Amino acid sequence: MTVALRAHGLELRSYSSDSEFELLVPDLTVHREEVLAILGPNGAGKSTLLRALAGLESPSVGHVQGKSDDRITMVFQRPIAFAGSVLHNVSVALRAQKLPRAIVERRSRDALDHFGIVDLAARSANRLSGGELRRLALARAFALEPAVLLLDEPFDDLDARAQENLSLDLREAVARTGTAVAVVTHDLQRAALVSDRIAVLLDGALRQVGPKSEVLNHPVDFETARLVGMTNLISAELDAQGAAWVLGERSIPTTCRDVPGPVWVGLRPEHLKLDVGRGEGESIGDGRVTAHSSDGVLTTLSLEWAGQKLRTHLVSGRGVAREVSVGNRLALSLRPEDVHVLRRDVDGGL
Repeated sequence: MTVALRAHGLELRSYSSDSEFELLVPDLTVHREEVLAILGPNGAGKSTLLRALAGLESPSVGHVQGKSDDRITMVFQRPIAFAGSVLHNVSVALRAQKLPRAIVERRSRDALDHFGIVDLAARSANRLSGGELRRLALARAFALEPAVLLLDEPFDDLDARAQENLSLDLREAVARTGTAVAVVTHDLQRAALVSDRIAVLLDGALRQVGPKSEVLNHPVDFETARLVGMTNLISAELDAQGAAWVLGERSIPTTCRDVPGPVWVGLRPEHLKLDVGRGEGESIGDGRVTAHSSDGVLTTLSLEWAGQKLRTHLVSGRGVAREVSVGNRLALSLRPEDVHVLRRDVDGGL
């Protein structure tokens, strides 16, 4: 894919009276026609990185490179609205480019329509809700037809339904325009829904960048695994045949052919299955249900297995999910190819 923006050898340092922060980004690219999610907890340096990509922060070392004629637009975490109507808020940005009036009108209304707020065109922008204001900010940004769009926490303060709808509208806008988008978020679910690739930022360091499925299923270290939702992380010993033994009692089959020794065994909750005889994997024995909850779509089960706490997801309202109770013992299975193995130091670290 075509690279629209690249940060290379980036180092930024900031100081305060009682702390020092350092951001290290060896190499990061944003491609046309894709969404890159920059995922990390609060304080990881995500917004600082986004400002550096926008040219609003000067790195101590390294540089950010894009084509000289490419436009970069940034939407801040707290979007602003100018005085006047919703339509005026979009068209004023286009008029600054000295475009013909007819083109300004068409592009402004098209952008509002694509983000579902064209019916609000005549409304005063200061009367918009938080979700409507975020849609206005995105409409204004896409109306400018930028080559690169940088979004800082665009889903903040929105309820789950509004987040999902905005994520889908953003994906449609990228498919329609080919814009390269980098979006900062601390929310794994939003990152997974909206992105093609994920960049993991922890403590100011870029830990991993890659296609979404690669980062979610093959995180590079323990901290990244926890951040990307690999909730089942078990301390084990890998034997010469690739089986991981937990407390010397039960084994987890893997496809790993690494040197035997201490490991973390990682398994996403959706890859831990209930063994109901359908041949969905290899049996690892049974576990006892310690808690369960449902959001109406997924039922999450917490299980005790071999002295470990595991988690799995079931579709709510179907099969076992309708009948399961705390204390039930359920047969468990998994596919060895779904098991992720990370080397572990003897003292328990990585």
